[in-house]
Amino acid sequence: MTLPTRIWTELDFHAEGKQEGYLRLPISNDDSGGGFIPIPAISVKNGPGPRLLLQAGNHGDEFEGQIMLMKFARRVKAEDIAGQLFILPGINAPAVEAGRRTSPVDGANLNRVFPGLADGTPTSMIAHFLTTEMLPRVTHVLDFHSGGRSMEFMPSAHIFRPDDPVKYAEGLRILRTFGMPKSLIMEGRTGHEQKFTTVCQNAGVLHMSTELGGGGRVSLPALRAAEKGLVRVLKDLGALKADWDAEPAPTTTFYRRQNHRKNVFATARGIFEPFFDLGEWVEAGQPACAIHFSETPWRAPEVLTFKESGIVLAKRAIARVQIGDGLLIVGQPLDDAEICLALA
Repeated sequence: MTLPTRIWTELDFHAEGKQEGYLRLPISNDDSGGGFIPIPAISVKNGPGPRLLLQAGNHGDEFEGQIMLMKFARRVKAEDIAGQLFILPGINAPAVEAGRRTSPVDGANLNRVFPGLADGTPTSMIAHFLTTEMLPRVTHVLDFHSGGRSMEFMPSAHIFRPDDPVKYAEGLRILRTFGMPKSLIMEGRTGHEQKFTTVCQNAGVLHMSTELGGGGRVSLPALRAAEKGLVRVLKDLGALKADWDAEPAPTTTFYRRQNHRKNVFATARGIFEPFFDLGEWVEAGQPACAIHFSETPWRAPEVLTFKESGIVLAKRAIARVQIGDGLLIVGQPLDDAEICLALA
């Protein structure tokens, strides 16, 4: 039995026009007995048309998407659109306000607790609200991520490859329209079951996400590219009818992102020295990085190798590492013929 959400709001999701307010996440602790955590939310509705959820702040230390959606929410008016847009610039509000990947309230990672529980921890309640209250209302989700404090990514957009070839083709078209330099196709389900993209797929909702930089910084080129891409996608889907400038989409290159288990992980505590930068081509078996031992500097460093050939899509942004830290992610280019066949 699925329990109803405990999150409430003064917003009327059925009402026409533009509304601004909060999702109210119940909380009761030493500082606030019987209170709520406010999660900013905007609903923009104008007749029939596409219904989209625009979301950022799943992880609080990923800033480009948050900035983009705050700016977009201030600009957009009901008469600019057709259908309905739900805009959540900082869905994991406790993590957003703390600038952390995980919530300071319960220590949970929102993107690892789906589908969530109505009577679970605060983070689980947010996941449950998205799963049960938001996904039934929309046809598409644009979910903006970055690398966070610990990782730095090549600016990219991605989809998890669905089993449905029609959904796959639509996802590829959206990636082309969004027009980031790299577009990634994620395959395999290592840890995938607890992510937002899985509940989207289970609900038949097309989910596109991004990696817009990282390292706890704001990448200006990635932010500007994503802002332009958002306008293009909304126009292409018929959700944005206002005469906003939309530059033609630049060419994007498609890559397959390797299975999580094939990433390079730290095997010791020390200082991380990468041998390659983002975008460089590497070969399987090639030395990838070294871990130096600051307490025993006369000791030879531990050298790690790549498991697969491809380009470096992401690398760790923090030099100090311990066993298990993710260090490098590699992706393989997809053949143009495969993309054309999927789009046919």
